[in-house]
Amino acid sequence: MSTDPPITAIFFDIGGVCVRSPMLAIASLERRLGIPSGYINFAIQSTSPHGSWQLLERNELPLNATFFTSFTLDLMSPDSWRQFHVKHSLTPLTPLPPQIDGEALFWDMMNEGRTWNPVMMGAVRKLREAGKQRGWKVGALTNDYKYPDGHPLLEGKPELRREFDVWVGSSECGMRKPERGVYQLAMEMAGVKDGRGVVFCDDIGVNLKAAKECGWRGIKVVIGRTEEAVRELERVTGVKLLEEEGRSKL
Repeated sequence: MSTDPPITAIFFDIGGVCVRSPMLAIASLERRLGIPSGYINFAIQSTSPHGSWQLLERNELPLNATFFTSFTLDLMSPDSWRQFHVKHSLTPLTPLPPQIDGEALFWDMMNEGRTWNPVMMGAVRKLREAGKQRGWKVGALTNDYKYPDGHPLLEGKPELRREFDVWVGSSECGMRKPERGVYQLAMEMAGVKDGRGVVFCDDIGVNLKAAKECGWRGIKVVIGRTEEAVRELERVTGVKLLEEEGRSKL
């Protein structure tokens, strides 16, 4: 018999979990420019917690030309380029990475996220319905961005938010994963006091590690292997979530 406490909340990341992963746009650009796989994400993470990307996600830097200039400089950092090659025991072919247009990359990443993952969103709906009897809340916990009013990419955002009981976005609360405070806020918004009753689906290991430190149970969502994560959700929750013919490539 399981000794796990009853589930009180189930949180989902958005990008790479409920919608297509922005990492797909990154991987495509790396292939086109001949950049070693993983460099761009390394460059973004190496500036944490005060790089342009992190400032944008906490709404400390507006989504404008200043951000795009700073983001491009972060991606073109000689230090990041050198550190990446040292970490992976690679010899750089050039002293700097090929020219990277941060603005073009950002919008490519955001456009990837316009497509919902039908398998995961189907699971969200079933879990939310089951929560009415089981007493759990279904929430989103996402590092996101504040778009200018009227921006085309705002289309569909209200509909996505309505799929969840609770929405915790970094650009609204000023905290981002993997900062400990954002997990605490998510629990407060869901009316949860004990993290051991929280389940969390995310595609980034460091975010799941931070969740585990709060007592949460994490489920890793790997690109192209959504069903594996949903089957783990079935095991943890006891709710049938997948149709046998359901298959996702997101």
